[in-house]
Amino acid sequence: MSPRTQTLLAEFYDRNKKIITALLAIVLVFILGQVVVSGFLTIHQVLITMKLASFIALFGLCQMLVMSAGGAGLDLSVGYTATITAIFTASVMNGANSNLWLAILIAIGIGLVVGLANGLLSAYVKLPSLVVTLAMSQILQGTINVYTAGRLISGKPSPVLQILAAKASGIIPNIVLLLLTVTVVVMVILYRTKLGATLFGVGENETAAYLSGINTRRVRTIAFTMSGIIASLIGLLLIGNMGVAFKDMGSDYVLPSIAAAVVGGVSLRGGNGNYVGVVLGAILLQTVLNLLVALGWGDAGKWTGFGIVLYVLLMAYVGNRRKR
Repeated sequence: MSPRTQTLLAEFYDRNKKIITALLAIVLVFILGQVVVSGFLTIHQVLITMKLASFIALFGLCQMLVMSAGGAGLDLSVGYTATITAIFTASVMNGANSNLWLAILIAIGIGLVVGLANGLLSAYVKLPSLVVTLAMSQILQGTINVYTAGRLISGKPSPVLQILAAKASGIIPNIVLLLLTVTVVVMVILYRTKLGATLFGVGENETAAYLSGINTRRVRTIAFTMSGIIASLIGLLLIGNMGVAFKDMGSDYVLPSIAAAVVGGVSLRGGNGNYVGVVLGAILLQTVLNLLVALGWGDAGKWTGFGIVLYVLLMAYVGNRRKR
């Protein structure tokens, strides 16, 4: 191997070491799973993992956007934003494709209101996003409880949503194909447009971005607004996958979405974000979860696994930050 080739390989690894590490970790967990649980490493099992991880990865996009914009941004309201959308649009769709566009408009409206409120309070009022989005999640949860008190949540998703979120094309789940499409679009926007450069610029150095004429508060408000809209649209996919809407259907995705972003290499300080890494982080977490469940850990294993993985990676992140 020539010195130039070695240099190019070293540069490639340096640029993509987080993605490479995540890929190797996924392979190792699958191999470990096959060793301890017969049938863990099969095409069927891998595709199920990919399908379940797709929802975590989509929520992870919400976290990546607000984290990349800096300001210690996190969005804890994504789960209940998705849930309230699913509940409110279930009766609107009522199993008919003709009503899907109205449901999409309602979803965008809900996400716009929630995300804009989070963004304005975080960016302009200067309240911590952790507090703002936690309070928003409680407001949404209370609204859901009031709306559903003493009544059944009626309505079904449109057949198109069921095909998109729950069915497969051949052996590949359609939600995985949707995630691949979203990944390509997101990567193009983040790395080939002014919006992506501005988002990362604000997160990397807010003062420099401000002095260069960028309205940093508006950029962060846009990031939270986009997070709200995306989370709301994911609510449509959740009801399409599950067939019915119910309380707390999206709340279990909040911690995994944050963990996927961290595992995927998104800096908690802001300024960077690679959605491919977030997707791989979601797959890694889902694979770990599947292994723990296969070992009989159940729900305890689910949260313990996510907690341990996130804790270890946060410790590694803090260690690297101190070295710099």
